[in-house]
Amino acid sequence: MNEQPIKIAILDSVPKFHWRDDNGVTDGQKFVDLLAPENANAKFDIFYVSEYEFPDIIESYDGYLLTGSPVSVHDNYDWIKMLSEFTGQANNKNKPIVGVCFGHQLIAEYFGGVVGNNEKGWMIGSFPLEIKKKFPWMKNKLDTTDLYHFNKERVTKLPEGAISFASTKDYPDFAYTIGNNIACLQGHPEQPKRAMYNFLEVTKKVLTEKEFEKAKLRIENGKSDSSIWAQWIMEFFCS
Repeated sequence: MNEQPIKIAILDSVPKFHWRDDNGVTDGQKFVDLLAPENANAKFDIFYVSEYEFPDIIESYDGYLLTGSPVSVHDNYDWIKMLSEFTGQANNKNKPIVGVCFGHQLIAEYFGGVVGNNEKGWMIGSFPLEIKKKFPWMKNKLDTTDLYHFNKERVTKLPEGAISFASTKDYPDFAYTIGNNIACLQGHPEQPKRAMYNFLEVTKKVLTEKEFEKAKLRIENGKSDSSIWAQWIMEFFCS
């Protein structure tokens, strides 16, 4: 556990309309709840970038975390363009940046990668990630970790120079780094099982019965090594 004082800005990309999908609990708050126990000296501020809230001064924070979102990186929202530009500016300042799900896809696309549909359709529930490369900030070194996933798009091509370090059985590049200051993952360490059930109900109308039942089983029978990823994320921010 790293107790180095640090100030993190969480850039929440979930539009306000969708906050009700999980009883009004925002993704930004879930990340605070996930990461705060790993460092008693860490301070977190949440910016709802989908509501056009952004930090005024990049240097005010030691690191930035981009959350997931029910929207696509291909959607034509001004705040998505603003978030991409902000990410580039933070990178130019060499700030540590962590991207999760939507954030992971947005960062990949900004740096020249490609985001497309999962060839096998929706990926919902718990899936094991094979850890292909270990970094110094991975104090608890594992070969596999289980994580909840909820996505119908993925990074189909990494940016030039990116290093893939985790993959699922069906898809490569479900976690990657760029340089020494960017780390991204497709899974959701911040989401509890309750949220996964709630998101499944919201998404039910666009799923086939087979897709719904398969997803439900993967949630019911699955697990999430969220504490492992919480440790890794905080160590990455402090490294």
